[in-house]
Amino acid sequence: MTTDKSKAKQPREGIRTFLKSTEVQLIIFDLHGTITNRTSIHPYHIEYRNKYIENKLGSPVSENHVGGTDETFALFPQLDKYEFYKYRDNDPLFDFGKIHIPNPVLSVKLKSLSKQFKTILYTDSYLKQIERTLISIGIHDVFDSIIGMENGHRKSTSQYTIYPKICSNLNINMSNILIVGDRMDKDINPVLQAGGNGIQIESSAYILDAIELINKTFTNKT
Repeated sequence: MTTDKSKAKQPREGIRTFLKSTEVQLIIFDLHGTITNRTSIHPYHIEYRNKYIENKLGSPVSENHVGGTDETFALFPQLDKYEFYKYRDNDPLFDFGKIHIPNPVLSVKLKSLSKQFKTILYTDSYLKQIERTLISIGIHDVFDSIIGMENGHRKSTSQYTIYPKICSNLNINMSNILIVGDRMDKDINPVLQAGGNGIQIESSAYILDAIELINKTFTNKT
């Protein structure tokens, strides 16, 4: 069964669907902004990041730098944001639990979904951050596999790299892959361009609604 994405009825405000098939074998989840809130815009993270920059520069950072990490480090081209990520992720004093709280309901829902479909977590973060984030929200043992920045590719071009490899490794068609994410540019568009399906949510506040929609809409193609 196919669905014209241009005519698809959107289930509720905060969720958009882009569906070519209702038969899927693999569901791919984004992490930040989808399963949990974005780390980079949390006040605790902003304070930690700005102190890091101050220590590197040897001078105070304006309190106006409250945006995301990409935007902030663009103002300081002499600093490497990836060095910051690695420093933060391996700092035992940085508490991911202050940003991401346990979500037992989400854990149960995702585990139930993983019994019906193969599931992958795919995010542009280092594996150490992914691990610490998942532990904080209590879903570190849910997914069949996890793809992080160590794979050497970026999500924005993954229609040419990651997805063909996934299809080959799992012996599935791209039309039987569904992505759930909050960003069109990095999450949804590459999958659509490769021939797959997408559910875009406005923020992690809608993730349980998205899972409910999956359970009502999709069957596992065997």
